[in-house]
Amino acid sequence: MNNLKIILYLLTVSITLSGCGTQNESVEKQSDLIEITSLQLATDSMQFGEIQSMPFDGTIKCNGTIVPMPNGIALVSAPLAGVIKNIYCNSGQSVVINQALMEISGNEVIDIQKDLAEASANFKRLKNEFERVQALYNEKVTSEKDFIVVESDFKTAQARYLGLKLKTQAIGFSASRIEEGDFYTSYVIRSPIKGHISSLKTSIGSYIQPQSELLEIIDPSKLQIQLSVFATDVANLKKGQIVHFKPMNSANTYNATISSVGVAVDNNSRSIECFASLTDKNLTYPIANQFVESQIVTGTDTVYALPSEAIIKTETGYYILVLNKHEDNRYLFNKVEINTGRQFNGYTEILGTRPDGKVLVKGVYNVVI
Repeated sequence: MNNLKIILYLLTVSITLSGCGTQNESVEKQSDLIEITSLQLATDSMQFGEIQSMPFDGTIKCNGTIVPMPNGIALVSAPLAGVIKNIYCNSGQSVVINQALMEISGNEVIDIQKDLAEASANFKRLKNEFERVQALYNEKVTSEKDFIVVESDFKTAQARYLGLKLKTQAIGFSASRIEEGDFYTSYVIRSPIKGHISSLKTSIGSYIQPQSELLEIIDPSKLQIQLSVFATDVANLKKGQIVHFKPMNSANTYNATISSVGVAVDNNSRSIECFASLTDKNLTYPIANQFVESQIVTGTDTVYALPSEAIIKTETGYYILVLNKHEDNRYLFNKVEINTGRQFNGYTEILGTRPDGKVLVKGVYNVVI
């Protein structure tokens, strides 16, 4: 009888221990799950999603600078030395073609007109002498030697006269007015293009030498992006490809189009210069010489991806939260490790094995894991 009691006692203890083990195992198994309540889900505006197939652009990252086209910038200089008498513009001002920018006076302005008037008078005198001697030479009255001397003097005077005439006309003077003795006291420098004055490098009273750079004008409608691309990537580039670029200190991304691909490597940067036309109408105020971060789109692939905010980055890798089950007012998630690839438009490429089921895609960083 006592033996029977002992056997029953041992069976009871065994069953009890077995149940406790199962319970502990169940608790341990459930402890691997991450729990989120329905209230937390609503409070933190959490959302579910799934790994989905979507197009991803294949891109080449590079640095770029917004620069003027060759016909979109003008370095204005003085064709003749002198003193700045008046300045009719300011830095940042918008100007149109042929608009007066500044006025130059000085002895050099008077001297070139005096030289033209003298050259004109000398040319007219030698022209008459040449025509007279030529007529005599044709009638065999004068010698060929005398004719050649007169002809040489005439052509020398003609060259000097025409040269001075072109110079004064380039300054903006009327040659016929000067030849009549009516001299100008100054000349005006005018804008060769429309645009904005980006820098004014002189002041009233300054003495300037010929070809001195006085100001710079940039046409905002004729800007482009100068891209520095590594030589190893140039083979993937071609005219017409789209460029996504973001100016420094800007949250917006704009589009441009490759207009030319360079063929020579820069010895200093070891890169090749390419250019892209600004085609995005939303870019209303581009700034010359501004640095931009750029990505050249070389092709489009279809990949599996998730919103980048759905991915948790830790010291050991990248993870996502996959819904395990929903019961009562709580959601239980598995923490699943994944391999990531490229990022594009707020999405991250998922490589390798893809977990099935719903994924927490918004509000993930409010979860303690």
